[in-house]
Amino acid sequence: MLNYQTIQTIITLLRMFFDILIMWILLYYTIKLVRNNSRTTQIFKGIFLILLVRAFANFFGLQTVAWVADIFVTWGFLAVIIIFQPEIRGLLEKLGKTSIFSRISTLSGNERVKLVEEIEKSVDQMSASQTGALITLEQGHSLNDFVHTGTILNSIVTSELLTSIFVTSTPLHDGAVIIQGDRIACASAYFPPTSLDLPTRYGARHRAAIGISEITDSITIVVSEQTGRVSVAVDGKLTTMTKESLHEFLEKHILHSEKELNPIRKKTEVPVIKLSESGQPVESVGTSIEPRRTSRLAELFKLESKQTKRKKPTVVEIKEEVKEESKEVVSDQEHLLDELLADATRVHDQQDEKIKAEEIVEVIREKKTKKKTQTETLDLEDKGTLSDSDKGGEA
Repeated sequence: MLNYQTIQTIITLLRMFFDILIMWILLYYTIKLVRNNSRTTQIFKGIFLILLVRAFANFFGLQTVAWVADIFVTWGFLAVIIIFQPEIRGLLEKLGKTSIFSRISTLSGNERVKLVEEIEKSVDQMSASQTGALITLEQGHSLNDFVHTGTILNSIVTSELLTSIFVTSTPLHDGAVIIQGDRIACASAYFPPTSLDLPTRYGARHRAAIGISEITDSITIVVSEQTGRVSVAVDGKLTTMTKESLHEFLEKHILHSEKELNPIRKKTEVPVIKLSESGQPVESVGTSIEPRRTSRLAELFKLESKQTKRKKPTVVEIKEEVKEESKEVVSDQEHLLDELLADATRVHDQQDEKIKAEEIVEVIREKKTKKKTQTETLDLEDKGTLSDSDKGGEA
């Protein structure tokens, strides 16, 4: 039997354990909060600088600096609460909205498989047609507050319905679709955008996806309207996805490796037949339990044996293949030479046309020069006749 002192020692150890555990959780979420926001990182750097200045002032006896630093440290707790009000509010909302039995956790394995298939099909179609989309999957945190901001649908998730909602000509395309379990809870919902400084290539959908992922544990799929690129926002981070990576991501976060999704294949009874020395069946001696994949393995071995039984190519066949390849290479070279010859002829013709044009210009210039000289001589002759007539008149 345990005495009173031993029980008190165990209780003390448990208190120390839970005390350290709670402080570790608080420190973990504080570091996570700081790392997810660059603005928060800068604020924490400022707080660290103030503490450093206070320690420096106390060490060197700078009383005025130490007094000012003490004021900041004394009222710093209240200032931190005011500065980090949005982050603290989001953290408290996460704690209050967390539910152990979420809607998606109540789905069976087959229902989850169908949900993933419909989402993947719709996202693939909208990505190919560059249709902008914003789809949010509710996890542990309730999204009822955001459901009321949109148009309530409460319909089964199908790829046809999702693609038709985000067509730009429909009134529900502007906003987010919220999926709770295997049902579309609402369309055209509004999410608060993130306060992070994002590149200009990210639009309103991407900012809203990051914003909702910062305050909830939801999974948000974004399809870009400009590029058709697919992205996923989780825990305040946006990750670009391909078709394969999106499938793996949804399998990991929604399917959770359900046993129902990978059922154990039933075993069938196969009769065991005793063979004689000549290989002929004699009698059935009983049954054996073997998996169904035995037939598939047999087919695989047959295919491999067929491939090994194929005849190896002879020397003549190899020579013929080499000749055909060489003919193809020669034909390609001849085609390339013909193209080069055509280009050279084209350039030569252009040069000839340029030379002919220059010759025509020279001829025109010569004709103009001759005509100018002729007109000048005629003018001189006219002046000479006029002067002769004037002299005759005077006489």
